Amino acid sequence: MKILHPTDFSEASMKALEVAKQLKEPLGAKLILLHTLEPPPSMPIYGDYWTQSLDEIVKKVQEEGIEQARKHLASLDSSAEHHLEVGKPLKVILDYAKKYDVDLIAMGSQGIDSIIDRVLGSVTERVIELSNKPVLAVRAESEVKPIRHILVGTALAEPSIRALGFAKKIADALGARITLLHSLEPIPEPPIPIHMPDPEIEQQRQALVEKLAKQLEELASQYGARPLLMEAKPVEAVCKVVAEQDVDAVFIGKSRQHRFMGSVTREILEQARVPVFVHP
Repeated sequence: MKILHPTDFSEASMKALEVAKQLKEPLGAKLILLHTLEPPPSMPIYGDYWTQSLDEIVKKVQEEGIEQARKHLASLDSSAEHHLEVGKPLKVILDYAKKYDVDLIAMGSQGIDSIIDRVLGSVTERVIELSNKPVLAVRAESEVKPIRHILVGTALAEPSIRALGFAKKIADALGARITLLHSLEPIPEPPIPIHMPDPEIEQQRQALVEKLAKQLEELASQYGARPLLMEAKPVEAVCKVVAEQDVDAVFIGKSRQHRFMGSVTREILEQARVPVFVHP
């Protein structure tokens, strides 16, 4: 197994590295550390203001930055493979994931800081969207603990079932237990209050609950997981279980991206205070 850890040396990245190191030995994984430096400004940007002395200063600063980054990278894990690149982080990360055929990309997630990030997504979100590899995202606010209890959110369909398979592999290596969660959206309140509920609607709802409970139990039994069916919106259900049942990591399948309105994946990344694994 190969784990790629792109780092910008931020607090969030350091926490993602903690999780990657936790997985490294039990999974027999090779850890690849990657730091990408943004390319320096070029002469056309500044036009007539660009001088030979300014060019020399920029080159010197870049060389010093590269040397400092190289030392910092080596200090993170001496047994890992280290790579330093100059380029656009998103492209470099995706290229490395493909080149080394990694099994997991472990990254810090900085969250959404601007309207541009809200529309385009952070680098981590865009890696999740564009890569065909599982991505571990860890926020600076996340609590990183030994992984003993894994929560897998499932829609009872792909790709959440692939996420369950990946969670099972990690759970077996770490000796962790799995809770398999499926959330059933609550029935919306009617615009005009109805004092007498419709018996037919209640019967249909109960039949649906029983059907989902059976499907969930059958799926959970295949992976040695505990089934949990909740009536709540998906993000609310995940966050509630994380808060109340001592969950150490969340595994979910990648949901469809809705950049303006957000997606289930984005909301879980923003609200869950534990490491989140997203499977394509």
